[in-house]
Amino acid sequence: MRTWAIVSQKGGQGKTTLATGFAVEATREGAAVVILDTDDRQGTASYWENARQADDVTVVNTGVAVLPLNLAKAKKGMADLVIIDTPANSRDIATEAAQAADFILIPVVPRAFDIASVLQTVKQVRQEDTPFAVVLSMVKHTGSEAEDTAASFARMGVTVLTTRLHDRKDYSNAAALGQSPTEYDPKGKAAIEMRAAYAEIKRLSEFTINRLDKVTA
Repeated sequence: MRTWAIVSQKGGQGKTTLATGFAVEATREGAAVVILDTDDRQGTASYWENARQADDVTVVNTGVAVLPLNLAKAKKGMADLVIIDTPANSRDIATEAAQAADFILIPVVPRAFDIASVLQTVKQVRQEDTPFAVVLSMVKHTGSEAEDTAASFARMGVTVLTTRLHDRKDYSNAAALGQSPTEYDPKGKAAIEMRAAYAEIKRLSEFTINRLDKVTA
């Protein structure tokens, strides 16, 4: 079982969009996926599951105190991938998730205040010595902010995904229906971005799916 944590102390960075999008892509490859929704105030991933017609992704509400227990349950239940979706402004949960994860993804919107907040997240994650990367989200279609932000992180020695998630309506439209962009419009630009981001984090985290039926086939 592999565990990914999507962490940012700043809200509105696209954490749940990534968590649900990655979950859908992994299930398409035959993985058993669990999302641990640690946001006890908004529970966005849980809302997404309630709106979803398919029952292929399991979402579990969890607080920081029971996070280790729910991770153990997911492992016992033969999950291939657990994705921890963390809330904003909760250092304890972010730290616990980072400690539990095999790989951490930090989404950041390339705006001055967002970047400043995410720098604190990067500092926090580095203390856990867990591999991590940054992904740029809600990127505007014009301007140099994305290039400048990526260059700034690169100068700090931070891995930045080549893929960028742009400011597209398909992300919010899909979420409202309990879908990922790859389901909402499989040929759309948002779908292409989501598949590419998933492929990158899968490679960076060395995630492979070894289902028993595939091993014994």
